[in-house]
Amino acid sequence: MPTPRKPTRPTTEAIDQFCARFDDLLARYEERTALRQYLIGLLLPREHNKTLVELGAIVPGADRQRLHHFLHDAPWDADALNRRRLAQWQAHPYLGPHAGGVLIVDETGDPKRGQRIVLAAQHYLGTLGHVANGVVAVTSHWTDGSRHLPLGVKPYRPASRLPTGRKDPAFHTKPELAWQLIAEARAAGIPFRLVVADSVYGASATLEARLYAAHLPYVMSLRPSHGTWQEVADAAHPPAFTPAEAAQRLPLAAWQRTVHADSHGKPLVRYVAELELGPSYGPTRGVRLIAATLDPATLKPESTWYLATSLPLSEASAEQVYAWYRLREWIEHFYKPAKHELGWADYQLRPERAMVRHWQLVLLAYTFSLLVGALPTAAPASTAPDPSTPPQATGGGKIGPRPYPRVRGAGRLDRHAAAGAQLALPVGTPAALLDALVARQPTA
Repeated sequence: MPTPRKPTRPTTEAIDQFCARFDDLLARYEERTALRQYLIGLLLPREHNKTLVELGAIVPGADRQRLHHFLHDAPWDADALNRRRLAQWQAHPYLGPHAGGVLIVDETGDPKRGQRIVLAAQHYLGTLGHVANGVVAVTSHWTDGSRHLPLGVKPYRPASRLPTGRKDPAFHTKPELAWQLIAEARAAGIPFRLVVADSVYGASATLEARLYAAHLPYVMSLRPSHGTWQEVADAAHPPAFTPAEAAQRLPLAAWQRTVHADSHGKPLVRYVAELELGPSYGPTRGVRLIAATLDPATLKPESTWYLATSLPLSEASAEQVYAWYRLREWIEHFYKPAKHELGWADYQLRPERAMVRHWQLVLLAYTFSLLVGALPTAAPASTAPDPSTPPQATGGGKIGPRPYPRVRGAGRLDRHAAAGAQLALPVGTPAALLDALVARQPTA
């Protein structure tokens, strides 16, 4: 007879019940214990950075060396843990995914000092607004405009840190990593309407071809200077070669005024139009090009977007395409709490595997906060909205309603930390839950 597993020491009912769903992926008692302690540490109020030293000090019963071994050397599979996490989300009756959502791919970078971190190199970091030494990861996200969840993460290996540079088999571009995340989401059975990405991925002909061959609709932005090849019949009157030139040649009457709602429910006025650019882009071609701007008279680069999509005109108007693309903003609703509250970039680790494990555990902590205690206030009228209608957008210049009833507990990671000397609730977790996890109350 097999030896029964040694039960872990109790922490709190919510943590134990949630982590018990992953225990069969962790063969050793120490690993199961460390999973609970690490998850508790990430969820605790952010008085200090969530480093191993700090987690070992603030989590009852935790030890820094054991947590270090859990991240560095323990034989558990982070990908298997992530697949189980997604399965728990998919099984939820009200917060699970549906075919009306979108899959977002994006990258995020965090500054790191020193050169001994294997993934650290000179990158453009959006958090700083300039090139600096840091670590970059490509992530995928699912949202329907009312709720959202991170799906996966892939580390970006800089060519400068690899033995043969860009020719090294371990090197993958960000669009290649994005395709791996898309393939993993499909393999996990996560439904989505289309793929949404910014210009880093829209400029990749390889990623676009893979999406097209897989019959996956997409909406990806292009840079204003994205060039096209075409013949010039009249050198005195050359055609437009970039999306910016094509938009500048449109008459003002060709722009359609639309009104959308941002994630806070405030109205946004934008102008959209179909563009034709060379033999590649146009409303009657395989790929459409849509421009959206705050002011069609000036077309300022910082407030103008150029979107390439494989959605035919019969399935989505220019306004609907822009509404789909705006769902990309929802990934920021994950980055903000993940970095400010859950310690996404607080790791003091050098190996790639340890960093990826830390990121996967942050995703697990985020999912815990979403699913635990998330009960519907009323039974939903339908299981999913019409997939052909973008969330938060309707015709006629009106702001569309949310397609789902408000769910208690959903999206609570979007809240900010509470001020004052009392127990802070950085992720909106019930006070009774966090109170049992804290060995001492924060001081004033």
